[in-house]
Amino acid sequence: MKAVRLLFFFLLAVVIITATLSFMQATSQKVEREIVINTPANVIYNQLIKLEHFHQFSVWSQQDSSAVYSFAGVDGTVGATTSWKGSPEISGEGKIEIIALEPNQKVKHQLHFTKPRKGNAVSTFTLNQTEKSATTVKWVFELATPRPWNIFNLFYSLDEKMGDDFETGLQSLKAVIELSNALQSEPAIPN
Repeated sequence: MKAVRLLFFFLLAVVIITATLSFMQATSQKVEREIVINTPANVIYNQLIKLEHFHQFSVWSQQDSSAVYSFAGVDGTVGATTSWKGSPEISGEGKIEIIALEPNQKVKHQLHFTKPRKGNAVSTFTLNQTEKSATTVKWVFELATPRPWNIFNLFYSLDEKMGDDFETGLQSLKAVIELSNALQSEPAIPN
């Protein structure tokens, strides 16, 4: 009987500690990176609003050649979606939806992960044209970690785990856009 009582108080203490830690921790984690792209904001915006272009600079698309993508809605408008199904170890399954657009300033996506783990996140690209032909692009990714699962935020840093992927993605975006911009601005060679 004494062992049952000790077990009860031990479990009660675990529940109280878990609940306390859960309410002390944030219910989301964030990764934030930025880069300067030598291109006007409108050119970058037109690239970012198209979900079909996302896979040109997405690190996860580049890592998972088995991923299959489908699109729904009018690409480049609020409500448009792309779904993917790939290797469970790399990209898993999920959907991206455009939820907000501010011309030449902001593109916001809602992400729904379905496999291997369920989850929701918001991804926001903010554009700030600093010069005539230079724009700072900030990519913020915020992953929801609802209670009580948010206690794992104590032991897991999304920024440490995935920050480099976002950095690489922005560098790929810069390379794609600056190369495209350079090719369009080259004068034609006469025959």
